[in-house]
Formats: sequence, C-alpha cells, structure tokens
Amino acid sequence: MDLLALAKNIADRVEEEASAAQVSVTVTVIDVHGNSILQHRMNGALAFSMLISHRKAYTAALTQQRTSDLFELVQPGKELFHLMSQDTFCAMGGGAPLIHDGVVVAGVGISGGTVAEDVGILEEALQPRRHELRESI
Repeated sequence: MDLLALAKNIADRVEEEASAAQVSVTVTVIDVHGNSILQHRMNGALAFSMLISHRKAYTAALTQQRTSDLFELVQPGKELFHLMSQDTFCAMGGGAPLIHDGVVVAGVGISGGTVAEDVGILEEALQPRRHELRESI
C-alpha cells in the first residue's frame, strides 16, 4: 500500500469538502509510528491550524480512535486523563484513524474551522465515493 498516495487522496478530499463549506483548513496525515506523511495548508488557513491538525492526526494514529471519541475519556478523573499532559495529544474533534484492509495505517487530522466544522468536513471526506465502490466490485 502506498501511504503517500492515500494521504494525498485524503488531502484532496478534505480540501474539496472544506472548499464547499467555505472553511480553510490544514490537513495532516501521520503514520502509526508518529511520523509525518503529509501536511497541506489551504490558502487562508490560520498558521496554528498546522499544529492542531498535526496533534489530531498523531492522536488518531496512535490511539486508533476518532479524537472526538476521546473527549470524555480525558476529563479529570477519567482513565485517559494523563494523555492531556502530553504536548502531542489532542482530544478535540477532527481526527480519525485511516484504515486499509482492516488495519489502521495512519491518522488524519484537520483544523481551521470550529470543532463541528472540522468534524463535518472530515466525516464527509472519509465517506466512500460511488466511483470507488464500483471499481472495487
């Protein structure tokens, strides 16, 4: 599997969805070892979105969960509260694991809009496309 090609495809999808929503975002893809594969900042995306998207992608890759699903688990007194003491983790919505053949191969994170906008853009970008379904049948 070509991880860079997958990352480019996801970045293209995110940019398409973000453009439709009129939100400039940064998208980052990180492999399961925490290494950067790709970071793409759309024109107009704020500079800090680069850091936040990186943290969301890193968190999704290493925990193999959507960052929005972690929010409750990192609250004081909860089982993953200690993660928030690490600079590289982020439990804001907008990060998701990337799965290939049933295995998590990377994490993707986007930042630039509100949390709800980031989550919505990412969820739309991760939906299978009709033409891809036809090609795999």
